[in-house]
Amino acid sequence: MENQSFEQFYSISDAEAQQTYVGVRRAKEWVGFFLPHLKPGFSVLDCGCGVGSITLDIAELVAPGQVIGIDVDEGQLEVARANAKERGLTNVSFEQANVYALRFADSSFDAVLAHTILVHLDDPLRALREFKRLLKPGGVVGISDDDLDTIVFSPENPFLRKFIKLFIQMMHHNGGDPFYSRHLRSLLLEAGFSKTEGHAVAADHYGRLEETRRLATVLEDIFRSPDAVALITGQEWASQAELNEMIDEIKQWAERPDAFFAWMYCAAVGWV
Repeated sequence: MENQSFEQFYSISDAEAQQTYVGVRRAKEWVGFFLPHLKPGFSVLDCGCGVGSITLDIAELVAPGQVIGIDVDEGQLEVARANAKERGLTNVSFEQANVYALRFADSSFDAVLAHTILVHLDDPLRALREFKRLLKPGGVVGISDDDLDTIVFSPENPFLRKFIKLFIQMMHHNGGDPFYSRHLRSLLLEAGFSKTEGHAVAADHYGRLEETRRLATVLEDIFRSPDAVALITGQEWASQAELNEMIDEIKQWAERPDAFFAWMYCAAVGWV
């Protein structure tokens, strides 16, 4: 699969939805389990960095250590570079890359982070072995991904249930596994890491009006994107009319004063 673009099996294909969804994330909330293992001077690789909101926080933490963020989406990397310049960070760079075949030499980094990327891959173990290759002796890896079996919301809404079912179908069809992350400790050991520890992250929650509205906007962008519409209607999982109805109903749900939506991420740390 070295020559296969990661975008071919990434289930959030709409760039605006992706930036809206991840652009507000900060390292303390989303990868707090990983930060205690980082030190000033560390070299860090952030895989699937997107617009770099977490990457830039890590760059501040490990300065003067060098941080490299990689992603397959050049558009998001351009945003990340602009954000780094705005924050005056000179110890961070961004480049396009595929996690299955990284250009870096063995033992190049003190730490590797992969946040919300392996869930979209059809061979996460292969990626973990690549991360281990890049780490120096004693180096540390941090992995975190959604487990879509943990989604909760209120009040009950059949259209949100339909969205969840469709998104899981899309992920499976595109080669990902929305339930794999609960097995991260086992996978890290299988990849050759000498020690692991597991964590849970509950940062993805929407309990204020501006948050539920933002969630509804992200879901609308995802399910109006041409790639998603073509897949869903082509597989006959739902018609265009059903998608339109689902989006409208979710937007109405998001306006409710009691709307709440959340799910958990399973995470793990491993050492070489």
